[in-house]
Amino acid sequence: MEAKDLFQVSMETLMESENLDFMVFKVVDGKVKNLSGYNEWSEIIEIDETTFEKLHLNLCQKMGRMVRNKFKDRA
Repeated sequence: MEAKDLFQVSMETLMESENLDFMVFKVVDGKVKNLSGYNEWSEIIEIDETTFEKLHLNLCQKMGRMVRNKFKDRA
């Protein structure tokens, strides 16, 4: 299931999944179009700061697990 579909069910559903196919970013002074790759994104969903912090941490944790597992496999 795509990240946006999981998020539409609930933020927790997305966070509990193994889905990494989403980005979170802060927009400062409404300057979203200055973000690298902005025009390439298929969909943008605005979220509040608390949701941003939770999803950012969730992505970091998922990526950390993935990196650690790859290093474990090499050992």
